[in-house]
Amino acid sequence: MSISRIRILIFWVLTTVCMILHFNFHVGDLFYGINIVREGANGQKPTSLVFIRFIFELFPLIWAVALLYLQSIEWRRVNFFLSIPFTLAHLSHVVGELKEGDPSQLLLLTFVLLMSILLTIESWKWLKTPDYQFTNQQKSKPVFE
Repeated sequence: MSISRIRILIFWVLTTVCMILHFNFHVGDLFYGINIVREGANGQKPTSLVFIRFIFELFPLIWAVALLYLQSIEWRRVNFFLSIPFTLAHLSHVVGELKEGDPSQLLLLTFVLLMSILLTIESWKWLKTPDYQFTNQQKSKPVFE
């Protein structure tokens, strides 16, 4: 397994763990009497929450597991092109947090952005790795046949 691929797996997992911590930081405000209830909350979880949690918490973990088994040029392209909107989303998140002014969240989200940028850089390197470097390794194929 190439060093870029290992880094990519680590960055996908790290960004996911940090996004879970981001939520945890919000909930931790309860200990200090800070009201964390969203304006207009009615006791029901919005459908968008399920979507956001899937995109930023579950999907990257599924993707990291898939990348343990898949390495063809097609998968490397998909990985690179997935990393770009994730990085842009994390950039947007940091900009939004600048308005809120929570230093712990800002530090965490800046770290996530850095990991996401590194993910994109390593994904680009992996994409540009010639196919011949994979000839001695198993080609991508379905895990279950």
